[in-house]
Amino acid sequence: MHDEYEPLKITATMRTGVVSDQWLPLDAILFYQAHRLVLGPEIISKPGGNATSHKVSVPLKCINSGTPDWFFACSWAYPQPWWVAEGSDNWNKRFDNDLSDLIDFGKRRGKVIIEEAQYKSYHVPIYYRVALFIEWYCVGKRRRIKELLSTVTHVGKKTSQGWGRVSDWSIESWPDDWSCYGPGGELMRGIPLAMNTRRAGDTISYGIRPSYYRTENNRILAVPR
Repeated sequence: MHDEYEPLKITATMRTGVVSDQWLPLDAILFYQAHRLVLGPEIISKPGGNATSHKVSVPLKCINSGTPDWFFACSWAYPQPWWVAEGSDNWNKRFDNDLSDLIDFGKRRGKVIIEEAQYKSYHVPIYYRVALFIEWYCVGKRRRIKELLSTVTHVGKKTSQGWGRVSDWSIESWPDDWSCYGPGGELMRGIPLAMNTRRAGDTISYGIRPSYYRTENNRILAVPR
């Protein structure tokens, strides 16, 4: 059966809190997974690395195609706020003195410096949001989206430390396209100001499409309140 574009509702059932901003765009998750499928998993990557030099197919409808302001027909996390609680924790790195005899100083006397360099100690705060479910709306290809999300076990940042763990994904047909505007005409994601004919939302500087951290994708957008 041909996989056609259709309005969809996508829900993640969460097991742990999520380290992310308030918007948590789903198209960024799919964009990353599409690259991972092509390039394979990476132990570490950096902004502006290899992934951005490859063109991949993201199973979402494109809006403003062929213009500098193109973006995917995919809402950000809805409703706003999508979380029921907020909190903070810390991640730590500390040298274990009991294992100091395992360090090879090359037959010389040495000292482990924990104030800087390789063995520097860290105590860094982490701010997270808690939700039982996170919902998004998009116009996309159900089968391909299901394939990409099948290997998404976590969302947000600090996933290696257990944050943003997903226990289940669900994808269902939706009667209307809520990718940009939802019930009552509220904004569902950031859109260019010229497109905001309903005068909805607030205005901020933010990415219009993934990768959201890249400067060239930054725009002044109308965003959900």
